[in-house]
Amino acid sequence: MKRLSILLGVLCICTPAFAQREMTLSEMFAAADSLNATVRAADFGVQEARAGVEVAKNAYLPSIQASANVSWIGLGYSMDRDLGNATDEQLPSFGNNIALQVSQTVFAGGAIRNGVRAARLGSQLSELQARSNRNEVRYLIAGTSLEICKLRNRIQIIQSNISLMQKVLDQMRARYEEGTVLKSDISRYELLLKNLEFGKTKVESALEIMNAKLAMAIGLDEDQTVTPVMNLDIPSREAAFDASLSPAIQAAGLAAEINEAKLGIAKAERLPGIALFAGDTFNGPDVTTFISGKMAGYGRLDKNFNFATVGVGITYNIDNLYKSGKKIRQSEAALAKSRAELDAAKDGIGLALTAARSEYANAFTQMDICQQALELAGTSYKQVSDRYEEGLATITDLLDASSSKLESEMATSDARIDIIASYYKLQYICAQL
Repeated sequence: MKRLSILLGVLCICTPAFAQREMTLSEMFAAADSLNATVRAADFGVQEARAGVEVAKNAYLPSIQASANVSWIGLGYSMDRDLGNATDEQLPSFGNNIALQVSQTVFAGGAIRNGVRAARLGSQLSELQARSNRNEVRYLIAGTSLEICKLRNRIQIIQSNISLMQKVLDQMRARYEEGTVLKSDISRYELLLKNLEFGKTKVESALEIMNAKLAMAIGLDEDQTVTPVMNLDIPSREAAFDASLSPAIQAAGLAAEINEAKLGIAKAERLPGIALFAGDTFNGPDVTTFISGKMAGYGRLDKNFNFATVGVGITYNIDNLYKSGKKIRQSEAALAKSRAELDAAKDGIGLALTAARSEYANAFTQMDICQQALELAGTSYKQVSDRYEEGLATITDLLDASSSKLESEMATSDARIDIIASYYKLQYICAQL
């Protein structure tokens, strides 16, 4: 039932009616896991790597070879050792051969074990890559959703200020009729209103672009619109994160283990291979026996011959005595490099996490400053507005106060979202999205 629910949810996402549906962050993550091309490709890579492990395990299984063939035999003749007295031989025209050979490796110097280990580590690395890709996509979705929230807040703030300015303009026009306000004051305020309306249009255009970007990140069509429903509660100032969970660190560690397994494979080439084997061969006729029988006076031995074999085989490539040393040195250098890269990855992620924590703390400080500035801007605007109505302030003072109020409102709204964005960045670095 759970899989059916997920499938129905994904199908709903793909329908045009779903394009206007509001989605929470968790719903967008679930949709991207099924629809995003990058995530899907990584998932297929995991399946491929897991299949590679099973292929590597095949080396533990016995090798079975069977062959069967029929042949035409002809153009036979015999001669002396000095190539004289050549005599045509009437050979059987039909030959047959059936063979079955079974062998089982019992010792390969650790090559098979390390090969399977390398395949397993490669599978873990592909899973880690898939997790990293999913983390990247989720961070993109979260960041884009926050940008959409930021733009929507700006539209609301601008619209609120437009409504307020329209009320002020109505009052100014009424006072103009009374002769207490200059026409130039109304014109300057109308200009500020038009600038706000133009700014709102620009923000709305940016919002459309971000909506298209969000749809693409999820895996939807460009013309489909998703309205993110975000939890904008401020997280704790003392959030704890563990850098060891970073995919970059884990990937570097797996790369070092893979190179260690490859080193074991290279060293295994210096050791002989031992295998048990058994086989059975059904062959006829043996041309040599056929002619020898004639020459010995037994007549042509046109018969099938069957024989079975069981034994132990040892193989060793002698050239490995002077070739494998180079491979071992190469593998040792690769292992040392991967271990150094692991240390570098730990340093890099540690530095990134430190910077992100500092950015997170600064975001709280910035929000505190913006809130104080907003309170001051609100107080200043009310005072200037009251003084302007009493004729004690100029239109320039009112315009400046209006602009400061608008900027403070936007800055405070942005600062709040920036805290959440910094929090998601910490989660992204530690792969906790």
